Amino acid sequence: MTSIKSQLSQIEAKSRHQALVSLLLVEDNPADADIVGEMLSLVGDGTDYVVRHVATLAAASALLESEPVDVILLDLRLPDAQGVEAVRAIQSVSPEAPIVVLTGIADEDAALQCIDAGAQDYLAKDELQPLRLRRTIGYAVARLRETQLREMQTVLSHYRALSSSGAHTSVTATVTGVGALRDRDPGFFGDMIEDYTTLLARYIERLTRDSEKPKDIMGRISTAIGDAGGGPRDLLDIHVAALERSVHRIPSERASATVIEGRLLALEMMGLLVDYYRTGSSRRFGARGPK
Repeated sequence: MTSIKSQLSQIEAKSRHQALVSLLLVEDNPADADIVGEMLSLVGDGTDYVVRHVATLAAASALLESEPVDVILLDLRLPDAQGVEAVRAIQSVSPEAPIVVLTGIADEDAALQCIDAGAQDYLAKDELQPLRLRRTIGYAVARLRETQLREMQTVLSHYRALSSSGAHTSVTATVTGVGALRDRDPGFFGDMIEDYTTLLARYIERLTRDSEKPKDIMGRISTAIGDAGGGPRDLLDIHVAALERSVHRIPSERASATVIEGRLLALEMMGLLVDYYRTGSSRRFGARGPK
């Protein structure tokens, strides 16, 4: 199985040599939109762009609610929003996507205010050139990828430090005297990894598709771990192993989001495990996780 370290290397490589960029162009002038599209196709730097064009802030917000993008080119003068107002409105819908502001020469002060508000960069329409346009977009995407990588590495390091594999003395061993689940029941531990991997995929899908939280699977897994005498470090062992398996299976551009958003699942599962020990074994969902 490919290790987390190997997957991080692949994501980092893709950050440096992005082959496909999903770009949202928010521009109400059709002629300017055509120029941007043509410029993005002129420089052969190994990057392909999937460009989605809308003419209003409202249309941009609606698209971003259902379809994440890698970068946003935002005109400062839209029919329904202008300047910093437009930047902040976009950030409220898509806080992670980098924004590059498109502006006229006379609007440079407004562009700088947008940078202060969180936009990555700005480009004057009257000075647009294909190479500069693509480089600016590339730098904005690269900075986002680097930020995601750092956060992903921090989260994984934190998980490993808390799990039994990163501790000299397991909490479970100290409390029960029987050692970590991964050592004393490898078969059960493997089953839990399989079930948790399924749970992780459904949990992440819920965040992007607004589907229901997989409460039944969460309850079954937490109860199964509790029935087996597992503790917090055992849960984190399973969580880290499932992350490793998930990162191996999904496209690299989704790996960082899976690790980061998976923190919410780990916290909820920890709460369910605590609840199990508070209420005892009366709350049963089945001994081997989801069926």
